[in-house]
Amino acid sequence: MSHHEGGPGDEYYLDPKDVLAQYSVEWVSLRKSYSELNAQLDQVKAELSDLDSKLEKGEITEGEHIQEYREKWRVSTQMVQVKREVEGRLYEIQKEIRTANRQLKQLEEEKHRRERLEQEKSNAMIEWMSLKQGFELVEQKRREITAEMDRIEVQRRKGTISEEDYRSQRVEQIGQLAQLITVESDVKRRLAELLEIIRK
Repeated sequence: MSHHEGGPGDEYYLDPKDVLAQYSVEWVSLRKSYSELNAQLDQVKAELSDLDSKLEKGEITEGEHIQEYREKWRVSTQMVQVKREVEGRLYEIQKEIRTANRQLKQLEEEKHRRERLEQEKSNAMIEWMSLKQGFELVEQKRREITAEMDRIEVQRRKGTISEEDYRSQRVEQIGQLAQLITVESDVKRRLAELLEIIRK
């Protein structure tokens, strides 16, 4: 398990940013050591080649060659071992950094998603309040038209309004009422949609 798996409630959780900061220092230091080891190994290889050359030219004896060669080979073997350990650690850090970067990206995406959702909720609340007022006005207007229809119906029965005026007003009121019912239905549907967004 990596050092930063789990979440903020986890006892061993580390913020991905802290992980990146922690490992970046170690990474730089190990990369420097890795470069220095490579340079030293190249130097040992050059010295081993130089020993072979001196032996061929007769500048050193076979015994001297074997003795120095063994010493340099021992040193180079130790360096190779250290280099492998450094490479292993660099690989581990690489994995940790990639995981931390991936988590940072996920946290950033989640943050943007939450911000977008909050903005949507805020916009929906504003629109809902505005539409609710409009809906109440539509209901009030519908009640007024219904009351007016009842009024002229009473006038018709009493004979205080001509049949022609009654029919004319009745047609106009039915048209207004039909329009209001359509608007009311559309507003109700939109209010339900907005409420669903607000409750997310």
